[in-house]
Amino acid sequence: MSVLGPADTDSADDADGTSGATPVPSDPASSTTSASTAEQLLAASDGVARRAMARDLLAAIVVPVVGLVVALLVGGVLIALIGEQPLSVYADVFNGVFFEPRGLSDTATAATPLLLIALGYAFAYRARVFTIGAEGQYVVAAAASVGVLTAGGMQSLPGPLLIIIGIAVAAVAGALWSGICGVLNVRFGASVVISSLMLVYIGQAVLQWSTRVGIRDPESFVALSRPVGNAELPIVPILDVHLGFVIAALLVPLMTWVLSRHRFGFRIRALGYNPEAVEANEVPAGRMIIAVLLVAGALAGLAGFIEIAGVNGRLNDAASVGYGFTAIIVALVGRLHPVGVFIAALLIAGLDIGFEVAARSSELPTSMAGLVQVLVVIFVVAGDAILERRRTVT
Repeated sequence: MSVLGPADTDSADDADGTSGATPVPSDPASSTTSASTAEQLLAASDGVARRAMARDLLAAIVVPVVGLVVALLVGGVLIALIGEQPLSVYADVFNGVFFEPRGLSDTATAATPLLLIALGYAFAYRARVFTIGAEGQYVVAAAASVGVLTAGGMQSLPGPLLIIIGIAVAAVAGALWSGICGVLNVRFGASVVISSLMLVYIGQAVLQWSTRVGIRDPESFVALSRPVGNAELPIVPILDVHLGFVIAALLVPLMTWVLSRHRFGFRIRALGYNPEAVEANEVPAGRMIIAVLLVAGALAGLAGFIEIAGVNGRLNDAASVGYGFTAIIVALVGRLHPVGVFIAALLIAGLDIGFEVAARSSELPTSMAGLVQVLVVIFVVAGDAILERRRTVT
């Protein structure tokens, strides 16, 4: 991939606006708070996406590492203001991940849905199709797969077959839910950012109805689905983590190959650089927008099934825990590269697990992990902006 110069970037921006991939409402009076937040995220994501696609060691590695270090330093100051010792807290975080009995396996388990969803975001963002609706795709696919797997007669099937069925149903359900945004965008010019966000709320309503009515366990006094039974994912002996993590990890080299070697990956990069180049090769840009949204939705749906079958065993009305939004951080910090996303997913999950352990031995609030994650994104985006400004000046 070649680096976009200023002229190329501007033309890509103009072409992207005409393709309808990321239209933004022009009337501030009609914008909701959620829409405004989505637009701000879009602006930051667009800049990171353009710089992440460049073959630049400084932007790809140094900026995220420096951003992480600065975020930890600022987090240390905040920890000190709370009245705790920063070095002691960070030592507890490190020990919680690497020396607790299940620290590493818990980190891998927590990283699995983040990795899968962020891989889908990486595909879409490289095409500069900015969806933020994976949370809705995640819960809808989880409900669909549990509904099929717990239907009458299904539980008598062999476990491996049930797992394959669950994966297929979840991937299709997630892809279809995400594909709605693509159709609305291509057909009517609707913003993918806004429509995907609105579909999250609809998906959460579907989750509530499913666990309370549609697939509710009749023997439960609370909103719980029937258990998936034989469809539960087995534990991989040596890694001491469920099979879903292995599936997610195997997708990393596969998607790296697709992006770098396959024609579909070339078209994704071309769409991100300049949609007119895709059109010139007789591939409608609208078709590519829908295609990348289907891939992103399928991966988010797969994450929904794996989390239920690998961790919870059944679906409850609190299954929407924000993986779809945290994965945006993972994708951006991972520089939209599958290997970077893999490392970022483990890092973000490790912060969650480590700070949870640290909170048990101190007065530290459990929300500190989320705060540090946000600081990482802020300083990575700031580092990108500083780097680009320096290049523009020189």
